[in-house]
Amino acid sequence: MEKDARKIGHLDMDAFYAAVEQLDNPAYRGKPVIVGGLGPRGVVSTASYEAREFGVKSAMPMAKARKLCPHAIFLPPRFPRYKEISDHVRAIIRDYTPIIEPISLDEAFFDLTGSERVVGPAEEILRSIKSRVREETGLTCSVGLAPNRFLAKIASELEKPDGLVIITPDRVQEVLDPLPVERIFGVGKVTARRLHGLGIDTIRALREAPIELLVREFGKYGRVLYHLARGEDDTPVRPEREAKSVSREVTFPHDVYEREEIERIVRRMAREVAGQLRRDGLLGKTVRIKVRFPDFRTITRQARMEAPTDSTYLIEETAIGLLRRRVELSGEGVRLLGVGVGTLTAGKARQLPLFTTDEALDRTIDRLQNTFGTRAVQRDGHPSPANGKETVAGKGGSGYPESGGEAE
Repeated sequence: MEKDARKIGHLDMDAFYAAVEQLDNPAYRGKPVIVGGLGPRGVVSTASYEAREFGVKSAMPMAKARKLCPHAIFLPPRFPRYKEISDHVRAIIRDYTPIIEPISLDEAFFDLTGSERVVGPAEEILRSIKSRVREETGLTCSVGLAPNRFLAKIASELEKPDGLVIITPDRVQEVLDPLPVERIFGVGKVTARRLHGLGIDTIRALREAPIELLVREFGKYGRVLYHLARGEDDTPVRPEREAKSVSREVTFPHDVYEREEIERIVRRMAREVAGQLRRDGLLGKTVRIKVRFPDFRTITRQARMEAPTDSTYLIEETAIGLLRRRVELSGEGVRLLGVGVGTLTAGKARQLPLFTTDEALDRTIDRLQNTFGTRAVQRDGHPSPANGKETVAGKGGSGYPESGGEAE
């Protein structure tokens, strides 16, 4: 790699959740293992390589996975165990560079540009990281090294599992050109279909497309595509990116139609999120809700708080305000609900320094009522029910599984 080029690494654990299950239970080794939601609407989180041979993929409906590989071992995820190993892997990387950006439990970017002068050549660092991950965790990982993040991730994917690929500046187009456009950041099914409709199937074809055409078809993202097709990406590695949000969401076994039930579930998840913030010593400034309908149409709505908080009351009422004022529930049913708090900052757990007086709390409630209406937010925490019947949050079970958490 050229002396002046950045040296960005990307590490991706191989079939991580499934590999951990095989590591912890030797009886699973060599057998197809599928980890994910086990309910009728569950989704595959990770499939072992043995399961992938039958066509099982991440994000696939679990029902389809069962048809493709009925003899597989189906397991629910064990996130505390996965996080334990993920933390260990990050600690290994940190021995070589402090510039680490975790993306998820199983992958992270890291910048080795300045590490070579202290630790040694970048390729030797990658080999050492891979070796230590295997020896200290019993798992394999794939790593890539390149002049930028985009290329580093591409590199780590080229020879999975247990791969090590280095893309030097002089090999960029040689590596990129034959790849399908779907390998580019942000190119999902819809964008891919539009590109195919323009006769652009490979990254080479995208590179050869006029920038005017891309901008006309895709707006600002057209310029991004133009540069990525040339392997150009100046995005920095942001050290130790912590969770951007704390959230809870639940997919229902059957569509939920009653507004009272939907609101009760939103309240419950809001309380869980607030509790998690306090346990983690975090404060959040934005509240977000997510609603998915039976046709898989998904909407998100969010509002900013006046100041960061971990207040159950404020988070709960803001979430309900968003649901009542900014989501149209027209009786078609709801498939999934989620509540999250973002724009996180460090704060003292179980402390509400922002609301030490009634006057401060009143000002915040006034602001919420100005946004969502007086009926949406009430001082006592129980908004006026639209149907004239009193409903008390938290009373009675919903009959649905507890919501799962995610740290994004």
